[in-house]
Amino acid sequence: MKIVDAHCHLESPELKDDLHKLLNDAYREGVVKIITSSVTIDEWYISKDISKNFPEVEYTVGVHPWYVKDSHFDIYKKLGEFYTENRDLIAIGEIGLDKKIDSPPFYLQQMIFEEQMKFAVDVNLPVIIHCRGAFNELAESLKKVGMPKRGGIIHAFSGSVDIALTFIKKGISFSMGGALTYKPSNKRIETLKVIYPEHFLLETDSPDIPPVGTEKPNVPANIILNLKGAEAIIGRSAEEIAEITTKNAERIFNLKI
Repeated sequence: MKIVDAHCHLESPELKDDLHKLLNDAYREGVVKIITSSVTIDEWYISKDISKNFPEVEYTVGVHPWYVKDSHFDIYKKLGEFYTENRDLIAIGEIGLDKKIDSPPFYLQQMIFEEQMKFAVDVNLPVIIHCRGAFNELAESLKKVGMPKRGGIIHAFSGSVDIALTFIKKGISFSMGGALTYKPSNKRIETLKVIYPEHFLLETDSPDIPPVGTEKPNVPANIILNLKGAEAIIGRSAEEIAEITTKNAERIFNLKI
């Protein structure tokens, strides 16, 4: 069984000092690829170095909506300079919109997000999107700047069937993690029926969103618990779900597995 963790943060101080053990634990659970995403510009080269040192790890760069600043007005240029020297980058992310926080202000989040999206569209790299409480605004931004032909994912997706269908039409898929181990809501059950199999990926979002019965920091090896949670909700075998979600990750991120 081959599993891809489509989204985590190995750059996190909670994880990066013990990566050898953490990754070996994940490999023993069947993880064959891990996609780690930076959230600040300062992390971009940390992400690259982790990927360089661990061949099973791929990396993405971006600025998360929690960390955007006025000084990021030239983020398109910064991404371009980085990508020119680092063509092993597989996606732009984690980027997005979050209306459940008061700061940074939403107008700034939206401006920086759209600039990062423009870059992804121009170089045709997939995107990894964070979205909380802002699905309407996300749809408007994507209508304005477009989507890369290679698509992307909304990670830790918790939206409704209607929201899922809206973004599927825009070329977006969805990853889920620890929430798959929570008591399943009707909304999650119905949404999974819509996004599985073609538009569903597995993630851990380590060190965040630990599965039920575990503690923070979350780790990539816990993806096996998320897989079992998906198995219980979807009603298909863990082996089938692992195979399908791995193929979806391969397709979107051009992974070599």
